[in-house]
Amino acid sequence: MTVASMDTPASPQQTEVVIRARADHHLMHDIADVWTNRDIAWTLALREIQIRYKQSLIGIAWALLQPVLTTAIFTFVFSYLARIPTDGIPYPIFVFSGLLMWQYFSRVVVEASGSLVKNEAIITKVFFPRLLLPLVPTLSAAVEFLIALVVLVAMMLAYGMVPSPLIVLLPLILLAAGLLGYGIGLVLSPLNAIYRDVGIALPFFVQIAMYLTPVIYPVTFVPPQYQWLYALNPVATLIDMMRAIIIAAPWPGLLSYAVLAAWVIGLTALGLGTFRKLEPAIVDRI
Repeated sequence: MTVASMDTPASPQQTEVVIRARADHHLMHDIADVWTNRDIAWTLALREIQIRYKQSLIGIAWALLQPVLTTAIFTFVFSYLARIPTDGIPYPIFVFSGLLMWQYFSRVVVEASGSLVKNEAIITKVFFPRLLLPLVPTLSAAVEFLIALVVLVAMMLAYGMVPSPLIVLLPLILLAAGLLGYGIGLVLSPLNAIYRDVGIALPFFVQIAMYLTPVIYPVTFVPPQYQWLYALNPVATLIDMMRAIIIAAPWPGLLSYAVLAAWVIGLTALGLGTFRKLEPAIVDRI
């Protein structure tokens, strides 16, 4: 019997792919990466919204319940008991408009700072621009912000108030708030991935910051010798701008706009630089 011999097929050649950061990497490359992969950010944001309210009885209505209940409590304590003046604006409208902006900003900061730790499984298994992860809360929180905004408009109509036509400028203010929170998240998210103390301490400092920001009281309630400090608070400017375009409250001064722009640009640039510098250590330390 003749046994036919068969040649063993050669094993396919394996190719090793090494991913390195560009030597000439700069800010415009980061912006291009984020814009090119914006679909990934939006998909992750939708996933975040679905997971947040999955198996809950009232679903996304929680986005309305939290600011409404908080407004009711603040109205009782600070309007009926403390008698804080609001320059003729009904206190529920005044505090609700401030809460919407504050809760959007604070949620972006807290969730962006914990985004790398929360998505540890994705980071260690799939390669994609990790700059997108701190950006996701700016999108998911914006959806809830817009839903709660409908409640604010309904409250204003119930009080006989009509939203200002300048409400069309609201997306610009939301963009500035999102960029400000994103910049802070870019700084804190890699630090939180390496040192978990950041995630533990952050909610405490955010809570303190709310009382240092004119959410439950107007800036005019602050003694004149301290009002310049509020001009240095970018979130105070965002809240005052939101109230100005929605309920025709006084506009902040020119100094406040310049400080806000400096904070947004400076923190975004600092955040991108910090993130890029600490990014190589994230996978090993997370």
